[in-house]
Amino acid sequence: MRGILMKKSLGTVGPTLMLLAFAGACLSTDVAVAAAADDEVERGRQMIREGRLEIVRSELHLTDDEGVAFWPLYSRYRDETDAIQDRYAAMITEYIRRYDDADLTDEYADELIDAFLAIKFELLGVQKKYLPDFRAVLPALKVARLFQLENKINAEIDAQMALVVPLVDPS
Repeated sequence: MRGILMKKSLGTVGPTLMLLAFAGACLSTDVAVAAAADDEVERGRQMIREGRLEIVRSELHLTDDEGVAFWPLYSRYRDETDAIQDRYAAMITEYIRRYDDADLTDEYADELIDAFLAIKFELLGVQKKYLPDFRAVLPALKVARLFQLENKINAEIDAQMALVVPLVDPS
């Protein structure tokens, strides 16, 4: 039953729609079409943010007192992680543009790997930074559930991204 609830909740996020818009924006060469696609991407990203909030709100089961302390803290946490994920989206957009333009070089591949790992480490750093704060306002089981929810949502988004982002062709 728990898996069904989580699967249902994740379905409300709509990552596939956002990623299709994202892919369309990345592949578009017409400026007007690209601008419209960028708007679609931003709407999709907003849907993901709202969906994430809905999932956390419905799955964390906070008391009123916990919620008063948690939500402002979570908002700051999401602001920091969203800023990092915005850089990740820009990196992917640039990669797809260069892929389509056949402009992938060994030097760019090194830069891409370094940027990717830096983003992953930075996201981990934000989690580590906020962990003591979350522990201060929530019981350990709810903190664990929060991080599980965040991980599951991120895994779903990453899985959808893997479907639309092409692999480097070393030939």
